[in-house]
Amino acid sequence: MSRAEPSETGEDRTAGETPAALAPFTGYRLRRLQGLFVTHWGRWYRERDIAITPVQGGILLLIGENAGLTQIALARLLKVEPPTLLQSLTPLVEAGYVARSRSERDGRAFALNLTDTGADIAGVIAEESRRHEADLLAGLSDKERADLLRLLDKALASGEGSLGDG
Repeated sequence: MSRAEPSETGEDRTAGETPAALAPFTGYRLRRLQGLFVTHWGRWYRERDIAITPVQGGILLLIGENAGLTQIALARLLKVEPPTLLQSLTPLVEAGYVARSRSERDGRAFALNLTDTGADIAGVIAEESRRHEADLLAGLSDKERADLLRLLDKALASGEGSLGDG
């Protein structure tokens, strides 16, 4: 069995090519793709003068879709611990995108709502994210994108089930 000898710098690799030692590992490819999404997102939104991370963008979209959502419910939706959520949520509150107030249903909890500015930013994120993903996944057909989403959902369900979180 022969195999190609990579150069010391790896310069012989073509874009998107996975090193042979890592080729069998789905996690490696997922991590690379996630890194590309984050890099692309950062560039895309910096060009539009919006200082929002992908996680923060998702938070704005979820709050916009679920006005009055509590911080605990949002943490559950995102499948993160509340202190982890606060790391991304606090800058959104400080920037004036999200308003936090005591929940009418549970005075111990904080309800979250978008401010007018937050709603405007969420609208831009919703629209621009479609373009951002279309640009990043331009090499895939519509069917392939749908298949990718379906397979990712299936893999997520499997992974969560294996951890007992599903």
